[in-house]
Amino acid sequence: MKSATKYVCPLCKSENIELKDYKIRDNKNDLRILKCKKCSMVFLSSFEHINQNFYKKGLMHSYSFNPQNWLNNSKEDDLRRFNLLKNEAKNKKVLDFGCGAGGFLLLMKNVCSIKGVESQESLEDFYKSNNLDVFSSIDEIKEKFDIITMFHVLEHLKEPEKIIEKLLNLLNEKGEIIIEVPNEDDILLSLYKCKPFADFTHWSCHLFCYNKKTLKKFFSKMNVKINYIKSIQRYGLANHLYWLIKGQKGGHLRWKYLNNYDFIYKKIPPLLNKSDTLIISISK
Repeated sequence: MKSATKYVCPLCKSENIELKDYKIRDNKNDLRILKCKKCSMVFLSSFEHINQNFYKKGLMHSYSFNPQNWLNNSKEDDLRRFNLLKNEAKNKKVLDFGCGAGGFLLLMKNVCSIKGVESQESLEDFYKSNNLDVFSSIDEIKEKFDIITMFHVLEHLKEPEKIIEKLLNLLNEKGEIIIEVPNEDDILLSLYKCKPFADFTHWSCHLFCYNKKTLKKFFSKMNVKINYIKSIQRYGLANHLYWLIKGQKGGHLRWKYLNNYDFIYKKIPPLLNKSDTLIISISK
């Protein structure tokens, strides 16, 4: 196995790298999880498995792909994002980069002028049948937008700086880009030290795993204005207890009676800077 000391942090260029003992959910190509001891960036030992056709051909899906199932699975998150942005986006031009099955677009299209970007070819007919305007590549876009969103996409990108630069060029002068990523300082990882969760949440499509520190450092290096970084908690008490007791996902579906306490429990991780999700707003 290649020595971890030979790796270089993609964010700060430090060679002070540790090898984490986490497994990778789909365990492709003997990948390893690395962490920079200097800046705390977590990243994969190789990005070579992500080629030009990986997302185009929908290879991130390890199951029989069905866009309606994708919509159903993302429904709660799509609604949360809609409620977060519906007032700010009213009557504005919005672009959702990496729009997936288009659930956010479907909710927003009656509030604003919204378009998407998604490279997965198998979704094209689905978009047409739902009257969604989606580009297959960012390079096809010739107009500018007031708001650009990117939900759980940044961590998938081999060259995130290049994509962010292109998106900044598509912003109107007073526009903003709103980015949501999973938080590597998730309370299940950083406080509860839940190994089964660590082995599940790290997978071959997440090339980078950001926390507040590395997210801020990444965008500070790009000389953009950081408007805010917010911590939000998507999963609640039942989900966490199920991971800790059973070592499995889906507790919020199996122990639904505990979801009644989420209005209290979900406030705790953000207060500790250990939420499962981060949202950052940037502008030129």
